[in-house]
Amino acid sequence: MKRLGAILFQIGAYGLFCALVYYWSVNPGYHYLQPHEAEIRVAFKHAAQLKEPCRQRTREELARLPPNMRSAKECSRERSPVIVKLLLDGTFLTRKTFPPPGLHGDGSAFIYAKFSVPAGAHHLEIRMDDSLRQPGFEVSEARTLTLDPGQLLVIAHDVERQGFVFH
Repeated sequence: MKRLGAILFQIGAYGLFCALVYYWSVNPGYHYLQPHEAEIRVAFKHAAQLKEPCRQRTREELARLPPNMRSAKECSRERSPVIVKLLLDGTFLTRKTFPPPGLHGDGSAFIYAKFSVPAGAHHLEIRMDDSLRQPGFEVSEARTLTLDPGQLLVIAHDVERQGFVFH
């Protein structure tokens, strides 16, 4: 009889524990965004232009190099930082600089930013500068779009057409 009482107590304790875990997993309700908000995410990987242009080596420089290292051009490995500017209805959402990763600063920069914005019609403009040698934003795109409450808009960079893609 003592054994039956211990088993029943154990079943009751486990049941209470499971009920508490279930209750706290659904209450209070978690909402990532407010009911009147949407989210914009900018996410892509981009290899910027080289920081300095390649230089043509002279014949004398080539003659001094070992045969296995004789390449006509000398190029720096370091890349420019990627600058992303995002405007929503004419006001800045962000202007961030993403430095190139890697030991020599020669990797592709990982661009990621997210913003909660009011739902509704907006004019969105994104610009990207990936070269320190050429001033100004070479890649830019503007769109007028309507964001529904709870909608997620992802902006990526399309390398082939040198523009942005809105998903």
